[in-house]
Amino acid sequence: MITESRRPKQKLNRLKIITAISLFLAATLIFRLMYLQIFKGGYYQTIAAKEHLGYMELTPRRGEIFIQDYHSKETFKIATNSTLDTVYADPTLIKDPKYAASVLTDILFNLEDEKAKDKARIEAEQKKLDPNLPQEEKDKLLKPLTDEELKQNFYNDLLEKLSTRVRKKIIITSDLDSQTIEQITKENLSGIEILNTTLIAYPQQINNTSKTAEILAKYLDVSEDNLAALLQGKNRYVVLLKKASPEISEKIKELKSKDKNGMFTGIGLQAEYYRYYPENTLASKIIGYLNSQKIGQYGIEEKFDALLRGEKGIFKTQKDSMGRQITVGDSVIKPAVDGDDIILTIDRSIQMEAEKLVSQGVKDFKADSGQIIVMEPSTGKILAMAGYPDFNPNLYGDVYKKEQINLTEDEIKNLVPIEGKENVFWLYLDKDTGRRILIFKEIYPNNTVVYKKYANTVGPAVYQNISVSESYEPGSVFKPIAMAAAIDDGDVTPNTTFFDSGPVKVDIYEIKNATNQYYGLINMTTVLEKSLNTGMAFVARKIGRTLFYSYIKKFGFGDRTDIEFSNEDPGQIEHFSHWAESELITHAFGQGLMATPLQMVSAYAAIANKGIRMKPYIVEKIIKKNGKIIETEPQPLNQAISEQTSKTITAMLVSAAENGVAHNAKVEGYYIAAKTGTAQTYFKGKPLKGAGTTIATVIGFGPVKNPRFAILVKFDKPRSSEWAETTASFTFSKMARFL
Repeated sequence: MITESRRPKQKLNRLKIITAISLFLAATLIFRLMYLQIFKGGYYQTIAAKEHLGYMELTPRRGEIFIQDYHSKETFKIATNSTLDTVYADPTLIKDPKYAASVLTDILFNLEDEKAKDKARIEAEQKKLDPNLPQEEKDKLLKPLTDEELKQNFYNDLLEKLSTRVRKKIIITSDLDSQTIEQITKENLSGIEILNTTLIAYPQQINNTSKTAEILAKYLDVSEDNLAALLQGKNRYVVLLKKASPEISEKIKELKSKDKNGMFTGIGLQAEYYRYYPENTLASKIIGYLNSQKIGQYGIEEKFDALLRGEKGIFKTQKDSMGRQITVGDSVIKPAVDGDDIILTIDRSIQMEAEKLVSQGVKDFKADSGQIIVMEPSTGKILAMAGYPDFNPNLYGDVYKKEQINLTEDEIKNLVPIEGKENVFWLYLDKDTGRRILIFKEIYPNNTVVYKKYANTVGPAVYQNISVSESYEPGSVFKPIAMAAAIDDGDVTPNTTFFDSGPVKVDIYEIKNATNQYYGLINMTTVLEKSLNTGMAFVARKIGRTLFYSYIKKFGFGDRTDIEFSNEDPGQIEHFSHWAESELITHAFGQGLMATPLQMVSAYAAIANKGIRMKPYIVEKIIKKNGKIIETEPQPLNQAISEQTSKTITAMLVSAAENGVAHNAKVEGYYIAAKTGTAQTYFKGKPLKGAGTTIATVIGFGPVKNPRFAILVKFDKPRSSEWAETTASFTFSKMARFL
């Protein structure tokens, strides 16, 4: 049969065709694999790396700041770092929130902390009550919680955190442009809200997560998959306690090590670095502080922020199948470089004494503020730089705390609004002198109005180091500078005489002595002893504008000292070509020009140092992490006056301390060269008189045979007395006696 005879051939042909196709497919597959591996291998490895590799930043350790004790040769940390754990939870991994909350409450609950929070709650609630309500009635209405209630509330709060597996609110982005805002708004998506330029999602209100993600991805620089995961709102991280004590951290570790049933798998510890200032307020105006963004503010922390911060490193990680980051072989791509350490010139014991004395002086003399500087004349080292009021850099935010102030109806009527600031006013405590404080008006929901002031009176102004950041008219402490110029030029000697017969007429003004007393025939030493303005008018005319100006500049006035601070004030002195004769005269007793306390003490240090002016510095050395040490070398700037002139003016200043108005500044058993200065202040262009209106300064140095220190003591607007000799002189004497 023909049909039967063809079947074997058909089977054979079919087999050949199948075999050929198989060989073709195999060849194609092999070629494709070769192509992918050989020609496109690098491309797909890159994609794989992008999918599986991650990078984490390595945080460097911030450099430490040290001060010294020159006596014991010890070094003390004034700014350092502490590592404390944050206790956190991943609620999605908590099997039994009630059980976990119960166990963790026993570990984390701190009765004293909760009492403090409850006290703050009561105070806040009381402020909402009628201010005329007696305190006894307020206490009845708002009572503190019992210890048991506090612990129960803590447990309830913890339970809520551990039970919340879906976040109620997610901020997707906070920088939407107007076009994107319009586009997303038109989509009218449920669970999506735009506030200003911020895009917010409420996961529990979203009807279709994948669809919402698909739509938003069109307008945002975020992938659809990432948006979908984000919009699910899984609550994977919630803070239970920040800055946990080492004891709490150990208890958490022990709890997890014994957790065989995985009840605490979702509880973890995350080490965080905190800036810590072991000496609290000591040298706070020198150091500054590190803010919550880890950026140095004020003082050394700001000036040397880049050096202290170090350099971040990069750590390579690989993601496992669950997307978790795990370390791999050669993990560190770039190691972190720790910040440099800084050792200051500050002597700890001198700084402590200076801060004690300036604080006590401000309180005793009822001054607005005060400063003390101690400088080593031969080198320019700053041994102490104290100011009061001060602050604790560990609690730098406390300077913004306010307290209620009860104002009379007249005071409320006379509040002066500050332009551009809502509900912020000046309250003038003295209309004649311009003494004032900031007042904040707060309106509560029940329309109760409460007035407040800064608890420290000055608020964030306390951060300023007035010794370098604020200049003032120095007054009579400038007289030795003018006298030194005249002696150095040969215009006068200590024994040069003039007849002090009364006020000196200059232009349309009269130059009077502070006490309105006049002494007849006197010499230049007596002029400094009695601090006579009329005598300095005589000296100024002897020197003349050109020469006097050149000496003022030689002593460094009108220029920054370039000490290691960011906000140094250069002071102010106009060029002599702009001086009227009255300005020539008034400059000789420290009026009409501006200087910082640091400039003033530096000028006296030059007199003490054989006339050689040294550059002030406060950084002794910088210790690099590679072991290199950069030391600050003392730097002579110029010869302000001759060595002989320095000896002469020193002797005159010793006489001023022993026999003159600066006699309260002397130290028994030692010769001290010193001069007082009581500078006027002004309000609405008019000079003020009387207690609470002046700036009292005393500057001096000693021991005179081999001066080891120059000291400035300054009190701003003391209200116990207007004179430096009855305020700052006493503090100067105590400081000098200590040294």
